[in-house]
Amino acid sequence: MFRLPRGADTFRASIRFERAKGPEQSGPILFWERFLVSCHMPNPLRQIDFRARRVVLTRKDFAFAPKPARRPSDIIDRETWESVVILPDDVAIRTSNYHGTTLRQLHDLWGAWVESFGSVHDCMFAVMLDAGDDFQAATYTALTGFYRLSVAALRSALELTVIGTWTQVCRKHREFRSWRSGRNALSFGQACDGLLGAAGPLEAHLGATIDDSIFAQRSSSGEGGYARRMYRGISDFSHSRPGYADGDMRQSNGPIYARSAFNHVAWVQFETFAICFVLLLLARPKQQLPPPAIQLFSGVKRVKSRATRAAFEFLYASAERK
Repeated sequence: MFRLPRGADTFRASIRFERAKGPEQSGPILFWERFLVSCHMPNPLRQIDFRARRVVLTRKDFAFAPKPARRPSDIIDRETWESVVILPDDVAIRTSNYHGTTLRQLHDLWGAWVESFGSVHDCMFAVMLDAGDDFQAATYTALTGFYRLSVAALRSALELTVIGTWTQVCRKHREFRSWRSGRNALSFGQACDGLLGAAGPLEAHLGATIDDSIFAQRSSSGEGGYARRMYRGISDFSHSRPGYADGDMRQSNGPIYARSAFNHVAWVQFETFAICFVLLLLARPKQQLPPPAIQLFSGVKRVKSRATRAAFEFLYASAERK
């Protein structure tokens, strides 16, 4: 399910891998320096393009800023600054030239996730705060061409949400507090094991209607529930396993814009949002979801998982009755 896209439509921008021809050099040669030399006179965006200027927030823009910002004391030199930002900036412009609708949808889903925090500091509140940062980072790193890091952030969001759901549903408040304080560890698998029994009605419904599961363990006869399958799939990216690194997606070092790589990680983000909203409904049966979260399930283009869609329909119908 989470395999790399093949035939990446890659904008190489003069940066590429080449096999060293000498017997003493077996690794790739990175033409980074050659590319930067060719970028001494990049084309600036026209000033009518809102993306052409950077903005800096003031104290009044922050909800809490107790002290005035210090005056700049060690400003970066221009050469270093341009070396750091020129490629991500280029990718961000190219990505937003062709994927504006997808970026807006992902941003709206992040907003829906933030809106769903609520005011009660239950087990879900803390993990949703951290997962919200992960979702925001996933969109930004996809925008700027760091595709593997985008998926790695989604792994963190999924793991946090599963653990929060388990501790909320099974009332593992003591374990949750101990975990949050760093005194003990809680794992994704442990949380799924606990939810397998606690979410009995949901699991029974999925088994009877689509012969699938969300939390079932992997066995000799099956790959396990969808949450576990998804977690294994995105873990390949998180650990940069062979075939799942940025170089594999872009067919180049980078960052550079690769259309199919962006489309793939955006789809993984839609699927992650979907399963996390399902988990939220499981943890908080009376949760009211914002419109972007509900609209996410309106078609199969963004959420293709039958298990996630069936789980949402079951839990959302239950929430509507309460």
